[in-house]
Amino acid sequence: MKSILFGIFKVNGWIEKKGKYYYKLEELDKFKYLLNRIIIDWGGNALAWHQWYDQQPKEIIQILPKGYLGDFLGLLNFILDFNELERLIKNPEANEDWKNHLSSVNGIYLILDDNTGKQYIGSANGKVGIWQRWEEYANTFHGGNKKLIKICNSKKDYHKNFRYSVLQSLPSNITQKEIIKIENLYKEKLGTKAHGLN
Repeated sequence: MKSILFGIFKVNGWIEKKGKYYYKLEELDKFKYLLNRIIIDWGGNALAWHQWYDQQPKEIIQILPKGYLGDFLGLLNFILDFNELERLIKNPEANEDWKNHLSSVNGIYLILDDNTGKQYIGSANGKVGIWQRWEEYANTFHGGNKKLIKICNSKKDYHKNFRYSVLQSLPSNITQKEIIKIENLYKEKLGTKAHGLN
């Protein structure tokens, strides 16, 4: 069974309560750069995660590149929070599959404000497709949209409430007029002009 490193901890003592042991753990900052990057062969001991390394050595199978987001599962099969979007955009070499797919298509996308449930529908087209538009959100937080600017300015780090997904991919030979028509249809279907962020 494979496992991924989520932390390295130092044991700073323990206490016993009613026959159960509770450990005082301190996470070591020294190894944070390796978190979610090291893949370990955990063996056949999936039920016993509290193993002693000196008695059951674990082989490192793979070290993932810094900023790696994970496998690209398809244009319509993911939702990214802002931190994931930022990691993706800032580490294109570690996420080549993501970049290749998102930059090769035009599309209609959704930004969900996880705090209020309000939605923003947008479209992306051009030489670098969805990737280019989402790069603007990663860098500016609002992509130049007036309502998103106002929300982002209302509270520090408010943009971290945003979640990003693709609603529909569009062919590269589609016209700007056709893209706007499809985008407006989504706005009507989801009510984002009356009740959302459009």
